[in-house]
Amino acid sequence: MATQQPEYPITPNLIAGLRTFFYSQLFITPSYLESSFADQTVIVTGSNTGLGLEAARHFYRLNCARLILAVRTVTKGQTAKEEIVERVKHRSDHDAIEIWELDQSTTASTPAFADRVKTELPRVDIETKDAFTESQPHLVIVSSEAHRLTSFPEINAPDLYAKLNKREAFSQQPRYQVIKLIEVLFTRELVARLKSKTASAPSIIINIVNSGLCSSNLDRSGNQPSLIVRTVPRILDRTTEVGGRTLVLAAAAPASSHGEIQSDGTNQDVESWIYTDVGRRAQKKVFDQTPRILEDRKPGLVQSVRFCDGT
Repeated sequence: MATQQPEYPITPNLIAGLRTFFYSQLFITPSYLESSFADQTVIVTGSNTGLGLEAARHFYRLNCARLILAVRTVTKGQTAKEEIVERVKHRSDHDAIEIWELDQSTTASTPAFADRVKTELPRVDIETKDAFTESQPHLVIVSSEAHRLTSFPEINAPDLYAKLNKREAFSQQPRYQVIKLIEVLFTRELVARLKSKTASAPSIIINIVNSGLCSSNLDRSGNQPSLIVRTVPRILDRTTEVGGRTLVLAAAAPASSHGEIQSDGTNQDVESWIYTDVGRRAQKKVFDQTPRILEDRKPGLVQSVRFCDGT
C-alpha cells in the first residue's frame, strides 16, 4: 500500500539555513544604535534578564520617555531597573522606568496586562514581545533562525494545537523550532490580512526579529555541560548586549520591515518553503486555528478584534 502524502509536505533546507546562521554569527555584528527614542513609550516583555534586559537598557540609553519592564516577578523587575540605572549614567529620571507584572504562562495575566495598557497609557510607541511613535508604532515579535529547522509535522493534524498539547509527543528543541515557526507564520498572515484592507502605509509596523544565538542563563539546571558544549558557544555566541541591539534595531526599522523578519538590522528572507503554496496554506491554518486559543484566555477577545476574520 502506498504511503499517503501529508497535506503539508515541508522539507526545510537545512544546509542553507545553517549557512545563513553561521555567517551571521561569525561575520556580522549588529550596529550600536544611536538614534533617539525621545518622547516615546516603550514596553519590553521579559525584561528582567537576558535579551529583554539588554534591549530595555538600550531604550533607556536612547532617551525613551517612558520604559515599562513587563516581568513575571516584580522584585526581579526592580532589580533589573536598578541595573539599568547603574549602567546608564547620563539619565537621572529614574521614574521613567516602571515595573508592571506580566506572567505570560497564566491565562489571566496577559489580557489583564493588555487592559492595563489600554487604560493607563495614552500611547505606546514600541513593544517587544518574548514592543508604538506617534507616526508609526512598532510591534516587534522576537523569533529565531530556528524556524528554518523544522518540518512542522503538527501542521498535518486536523487540530494543530491539540496535537502540540499532547505531553507524550513533547521534545524541547523540536518544540522550540515549531513555536518560532508559528510566530513567523502567524505574523506574516496577520500582516497580509491587514495589508489587504488598506493600500495606505501601515498605522503600526509589525515585524519579527532574529537576535541570533546569544549567551544567556536559560540553562539553569545546574548540570555540568560537556567540554564541546562549553567550547562551541565561546566561538559562536553573541553577548546579550549585542543580541539586545537587534531588538532595538527592529523597533527603529522603517515601514519596509512590516511583516518581515529582521536579522542584524536588515530584512531577511524566511525559510524558502514559506513562500510556496504550502507555506501560504500553512500560514492560513495557523492563523485560523489560533483564535480559539485566544478565546480560551479571554472570551469575546476575537470578536472585539475585527481584522481577525478579514472583515
